[in-house]
Amino acid sequence: MADRTLIAVADSVQLHREAEGPAGGPETREHLRQAVDYYTSHYGRYAPSVLADEIHRVRRLIVDMLTVSQRERDRTELRRLAGWLSALLGNLAFHRADYAGAHTPLGAACGLGTSIGEDRLTGWSLGARSMVAGFEHRPADALSLAGQAHEYATTSLHTAQITAWCELRALAALGRRADATAAATRAQQAMDSAADEPGRFGFDRAELHQHLAESVLRLGDTRQAASHADAARSLKTTGSGGWAAAIVIRARAAAADRAPSDANALAALVLDTVPPDHLRETTRQRLIALDQDLQAQRWPGTDASELRERLRALPAHLPVRRSSPEPNGDD
Repeated sequence: MADRTLIAVADSVQLHREAEGPAGGPETREHLRQAVDYYTSHYGRYAPSVLADEIHRVRRLIVDMLTVSQRERDRTELRRLAGWLSALLGNLAFHRADYAGAHTPLGAACGLGTSIGEDRLTGWSLGARSMVAGFEHRPADALSLAGQAHEYATTSLHTAQITAWCELRALAALGRRADATAAATRAQQAMDSAADEPGRFGFDRAELHQHLAESVLRLGDTRQAASHADAARSLKTTGSGGWAAAIVIRARAAAADRAPSDANALAALVLDTVPPDHLRETTRQRLIALDQDLQAQRWPGTDASELRERLRALPAHLPVRRSSPEPNGDD
């Protein structure tokens, strides 16, 4: 269930639109901006399905406003806000394992970003689609999308983000060791010349270390993977999505080093700390991969069977109850 604060965000937008009329007005647009900021800043606070319900509610209001005559400047602002809300919805679909469903709002976000010249929105959305393609086991497509996203990277931070988040992961998945090593160096150099920007659309050193850890683990370097995962974990709040990801990557490094007890203990820590409805699909997939790592070993550890049972007992992702039309650059 959504809490009162979350519900009040969309209610506030709706009430101001009622006061200012079907097209909305300056107060409605201001509260829309505040809504986007709130959803972005508190992304990890709510279960993905709960947050998606409320974002759909606000995005539907924007789509309705775009059907009414608007000044071009105001229309552009509404498209921009609809684009960032669509990007959030795509990411939430991804975290609920709805990979096919993620591409639709992410595509809308990309189209809206292109139509209004918002390079950050376009580049981030392409990067997110690259991440989705990677989890769909389409690394070649993920690499192609990463290349497109790079065309919209206008700062060192954006370059570091796309390089680590998308390009590096795809190269490691394709087994292109030399290219992955070069990409890791470029990502670190770009990050060294940038300031951290935490948040759903930002990038920071914790995320950099997470992606470095996962890529080198895929390439077989468990020592570096453990080091990067520990660094990522130390920079994240306990119980957050990034914290959980870092710990499971560290657990997989431990399993690869034939330390099943440590691996099982780290997995149990994540499952004991993160409520099931907050456990992102990305973390679930990493835990499943860890389980497979352990089961492939001759001595998977005394707790391996318990881990497998806990993973089997995880409830399915809750569906989103609301929906909203996909906005486009012409409405």
